[in-house]
Formats: sequence, C-alpha cells, structure tokens
Amino acid sequence: MSSNQSYAIYFQKQDAKDTTLFHLPVNPEKLPVTQDSANEEYNVLGIGPIMVPRKPNLKKVTIESYFPGRIDSLTLTSGDFQPPEFYINFFRNAMRNKEVLIYTPTRYYEDGTPYFVNDPGFAVLVTNFETEERGGETGDFYYTLELTEYRDYSPLIAQIQIEATAEKPATATIEQTRSIPKGQLYVGAKAVLNGNYFYSSYGDKPYGSGNGRQVVVSRIINDDNDRAYPVHVKSESGGALGWCKKGDLQGVDAQ
Repeated sequence: MSSNQSYAIYFQKQDAKDTTLFHLPVNPEKLPVTQDSANEEYNVLGIGPIMVPRKPNLKKVTIESYFPGRIDSLTLTSGDFQPPEFYINFFRNAMRNKEVLIYTPTRYYEDGTPYFVNDPGFAVLVTNFETEERGGETGDFYYTLELTEYRDYSPLIAQIQIEATAEKPATATIEQTRSIPKGQLYVGAKAVLNGNYFYSSYGDKPYGSGNGRQVVVSRIINDDNDRAYPVHVKSESGGALGWCKKGDLQGVDAQ
C-alpha cells in the first residue's frame, strides 16, 4: 500500500459516548487481512476423506508502520497533527480496557474517486500492540498492531405479551441488549438522504439526488476540512451511491 493520501485507515470507538475518530498518520506499506475457515475433515467409510463446511473464523488485520514525532513527507495528518503518545495511549487503553473499535479502511484513486466502497470495515479488538524506538530517528515510534474481528454476543431479550386469548395469542419479540442512540452518525447507520450525492468527497461530478431515499452510511471522514461531502452512502441493497453532506441525512437510526 502506497503511503499517500489515496488511502486512510480510520479508527473509532464503538462506545457512543466517546466520539474519538482519527486515521493513522502514516499509511503502512501493506495491509494484510486474513480469514481462514473452521471446516472439519472426516474419513467416511466407503467414501474416503470429506470436508464439512463451517462458518469462517474471525478476520485478522496486521498493521506495521510508525507514528512520527514530527511532521514529515509521509504524514497524512499535518492539519491535525498528534504526537505518538496520542496513538500509543489510545491502542494500549483499548487493549487494556477490552474496548471495541470500528476499523474502517478507505481507498481512493489518484483523482479522488473512491473504490471498493462496499467494504465498510468492521468491529475489532486490539489483540497485540508492540512499539519500538530506533537509533537516529528521535521521536518516531515504530509499531505492530494486530486486530481481531469482534462479533457481538450480547444475549437476546424476549418480551412476552401476557394478555393472550384464543383470538389474540401471546407474541414475543427479540432484540439485542446493546443499542446505539438515535441521531448518532456512524458507519452502518440507516438514514434518509434529502440532498445530492457526488462521485467524490470533494463534490466532483454530481450524479444523483437523494429525494428522500433510504440509505446506509458506509464511510465517514470527520477530520478532513477539505472534504465538502464527508459521508459516503450506499443503497439498502449494498450498491454504492456517493458522497453527501452530514446535514442532508435525516432520521439516523441503528440497523
């Protein structure tokens, strides 16, 4: 992966009370994502070896780069520069406190056009974080960050309607115990778009109007003042639409 502004790797805490959102100051040269399967192999009499398909294991991401002590030619956050301590404390605390993070990679061609927009990122836990200082590079901290996909295992709550009759039998509804407050803009949120959406976050090449269309948020760029349209949305079926203003999204709700 080239270290330029055609890429950005964002992190945000899943906790709705903490609005911390940032992208890494220097991109890694590569971004490996691994996911293997939990398929099981058996030896069946008369058939021989067979494999029984199972659900895939958790995704794992490994990021290797550095936190610059001073702004250099590879720094992507010169407009909002943070010292290495900011990032180191963030990831150490996330691992220590077992905090769930939202990991979101964004990708752009050289002209600013986004691609692979149907990859909105996913919830992760920090499973390993190592840093080191190197001679001759005072102030810089090199690091290896390992992330593992997090799957919500909150118990379901069943709500029973007690007043049951022959004409109206008892019913039950099931919902997750964890919820996200209405009005919170986050990746994966549903909303109604009342405004135009554009081909890039800079407002280039307008090609559509929301007109009250139901959309799903797939990207958020909150810390880049040059982006006039910092929110990328897609249709409910998953097709990419484009970039829009935050103020044009109404009725934000959890999925």
